[in-house]
Amino acid sequence: MPLLTLQFFFKLLIHQYIVLECVAFQSAVSMNEVVDIGVNLTHRAFRKHWRNVVQRAIDAGVTKLVLTGTSIQGSEECLGLCQTWFEETGAKNLYATVGVHPHDAKTWNDEQSNAQMKKMLSHPLAVAVGECGLDFNRNFSTPEDQIHAFREQVKLAVELNMPLFVHEREAHNELVKVLDEAGAGSLPPIVVHCFTGTKVEAMEYIQRGYYIGFTGTICKKERGAPLREMLPSIPLERVMVETDAPFMGFKKGRKSSEPADCIEVARKLAETVDMTFSTVCEKTTTNAVDLFKIND
Repeated sequence: MPLLTLQFFFKLLIHQYIVLECVAFQSAVSMNEVVDIGVNLTHRAFRKHWRNVVQRAIDAGVTKLVLTGTSIQGSEECLGLCQTWFEETGAKNLYATVGVHPHDAKTWNDEQSNAQMKKMLSHPLAVAVGECGLDFNRNFSTPEDQIHAFREQVKLAVELNMPLFVHEREAHNELVKVLDEAGAGSLPPIVVHCFTGTKVEAMEYIQRGYYIGFTGTICKKERGAPLREMLPSIPLERVMVETDAPFMGFKKGRKSSEPADCIEVARKLAETVDMTFSTVCEKTTTNAVDLFKIND
């Protein structure tokens, strides 16, 4: 075989090898993508450089972020960022929840708040009612105000058949009671986000068909130990991953977290439940996509 023909043949082989490697790499990346279901992107920690925060997350494999609405104004701001990102990039990487956090329950107004939320929830990038629920740990709003605001938001989620993005701290029994008022057959899908409760509480949520969101707390040596102990008992089909950024930081060298860290949450989850990283990414992403209906 002439020398030039041999050179051409080897170049062709090298080219095909490079193409196959690129395809394999892209496939691996797509298998290892996750959804961060809880990001406080409107927080002042991100305000000046939120686009960079989102891009770092995408580059790390966190391809969809659900921004957490915690008040009427905050929900509007979340939707504004989602819309801006979509208009600038043409990509649906950002979605938002719309709700009033238990800390802000004292601001709830039955007629006004309900109407404002309903209008925002009609936005195509709004995917759930929340963050709503009960927090009896701090009681920035009275328990009575919290229960009332939560009850009204549950009614709205039932009316609109939209998922509930729920917050609960030291109020498990009361939260379940409010949800039971709606009737098990009427409730939309529910995720209890940023879970830090007990195994008994987690298993009750699972038995009721709820999803549970775990943050970087599972990566912390001491604080995460109780959560890591219960994780193998929780079906992966009911688990989602999140950062609650900029809160719940766990990386050495910085106190805060950011959405890109969600990949490490998934990695620790995989290690804890003794499954492959790609399996955890695939299943938690499927759970989030199914609940929020974000398969775009």
